[in-house]
Amino acid sequence: MIRFWAALGLGLGLAGSVQAQPVEPAPSAPLTAPPIAWAQGASIMTRLLETAAPSSLAVYTTMAGDKDKQGLSVGALQWNFGQGTIADLIDRVPDADALAATAMPFHGADFVKYARLSRDPLTRPEALAWARSVQSDGVIDPAFAIELAGFLGDPAMVAAQDAGEQVFRASAWNLATKWSANLQGRPSPHFSEYAFFYDMRVQAGARYLDEIEAVMAKLATFKAGETRDVDFVSRARTGAAFVAMKNDVPCVIPTAKRPNLAAGHVWDGQANCAIWRAMIAGGETQSADRELLVLAFLRAYVGSDAFAVNLFNRKGLFATGRGLANGRSCDFRILFAALDAGESVTADQVSGACRAPKPGKG
Repeated sequence: MIRFWAALGLGLGLAGSVQAQPVEPAPSAPLTAPPIAWAQGASIMTRLLETAAPSSLAVYTTMAGDKDKQGLSVGALQWNFGQGTIADLIDRVPDADALAATAMPFHGADFVKYARLSRDPLTRPEALAWARSVQSDGVIDPAFAIELAGFLGDPAMVAAQDAGEQVFRASAWNLATKWSANLQGRPSPHFSEYAFFYDMRVQAGARYLDEIEAVMAKLATFKAGETRDVDFVSRARTGAAFVAMKNDVPCVIPTAKRPNLAAGHVWDGQANCAIWRAMIAGGETQSADRELLVLAFLRAYVGSDAFAVNLFNRKGLFATGRGLANGRSCDFRILFAALDAGESVTADQVSGACRAPKPGKG
């Protein structure tokens, strides 16, 4: 197995301090596709982080304003203007223009027009400006929201969202199997690896898939014992979480109440720094988990600060099984083990594995 321990140990300030490594599960028969329980489990976990409503039909009509700097995000997996993913969703709706004209008589034509413009980076600023014009300080105009909910809840739109999710699942499986085969020497991924790439695909869109594959290919060329990515290590010495690495934030769980918006992601990141460092020092992670955490950091580093902190919080949660993201403190490790053992999990079980974060406790 390829090991990245030298790089990650230096990045966490733990070089030479950890010897214990849990034994990984014995390999099973190769999987040719994600089991249904895996697809459903990953979807529930990501929907919880995206919308807080993983099992309700209302998830299809969920919408969020520009507080995350994505302009406007809609639906079960929060397709948005900032990443241009909303254009892909609109493309999957048969005669989207006619449906928008019926469901959104006042705003439908503009919504569909600017959703499509968000696909191209050159026209995306115009699309974002429009998305921000239908809200105030991130609060969506009520009249617009009523129309949009009707559009999103139409059976054709629900079907389009489900079809879009199938694309995410296929993309995640492709990345997870390459990670497992090329970097871990296993014929099939673990559930946590599939869920990691599924959440990556949903949150970051398709724009960075080539870059992710390129990083994976580069990491696979390293030999056991080599220091991985010296530049990463030199910038990462202050802690495990992205926010600590970039801003020299203390690696301790904050004692103040968690704030909202971007500052909340920083709060989560600071807590994760302490939690993940303790997990690694206590031998609670496997080498594959730590290597996935390195990939999460490298992907996060190319993003803007506010987005990158949140991305690293979420991917670190899937890499280690425990952590804070979007104002939730979750421990998915028991659920990960159940899914790897061939069991399924429910939305109630996933929700029950998370709680509100507590000052001083994470």
